Amino acid sequence: MGHRKAFTLVELLVVIAVIGVLAALLLPALARGKELGRRTACASNLRQLVLATALYANDHEDQLPPRKLTGGWPTQLKAAYDNPGILVCPNERALAGASPFPSTDPDAAPRSYIMNSFLDYLAANLSAADFKNYVKGTGPGGFVESAIRHPSETILFGEKKSGTPDLYVDLGSLVTTVLDVTDQGRHQHSNSDAKSGGSNHGLADGSVRYDRFGRALCPVNQWAVTEAARATLAICIY
Repeated sequence: MGHRKAFTLVELLVVIAVIGVLAALLLPALARGKELGRRTACASNLRQLVLATALYANDHEDQLPPRKLTGGWPTQLKAAYDNPGILVCPNERALAGASPFPSTDPDAAPRSYIMNSFLDYLAANLSAADFKNYVKGTGPGGFVESAIRHPSETILFGEKKSGTPDLYVDLGSLVTTVLDVTDQGRHQHSNSDAKSGGSNHGLADGSVRYDRFGRALCPVNQWAVTEAARATLAICIY
């Protein structure tokens, strides 16, 4: 009987080395594929929120959800977006597995997104008293969508910084800045560098766009509506 040929130790080590090299080449590609999938799902969530806002405006004479003492935009738009799961970006691991609605209050639900409150426009067009009341949630009316002059370059929704409770990005006379409440690099290409990635934004024209880190803030701040605020509130951090 002939002897069956077997692998030598050297051949086995070569095969293991080749498999290791292939794995090292493929794993980053797989990781990028997973990240792209999460980013796409996040963009889909924003698209549904933008659509819900358009439906709301259509039913309220072009007015966007106003600030209120109770019932922010998650509550006001609830009838249009219905599924509470769209409030959470798959990339926000801190909210992974969280119950979508821990209470009957949609404003208290886990949430990855934040809405523009358009305060720069309202500060320029309301009386001082009306603006003060609006900021407190007791003012008359709200912001009308038709006031946006650059809808394809004006942000309606963005990604919120993890751990912040804010419902709105406030520009105008308030102290809080856009950098305090928004996440500019949630979708990272490198775990150690937020500037390697970017974030999704739902725009006033109904589209959703992925912006590299800080690009939505410079050379113009796309959270602002008035020409003066878009220029003077620009933040160049990249």
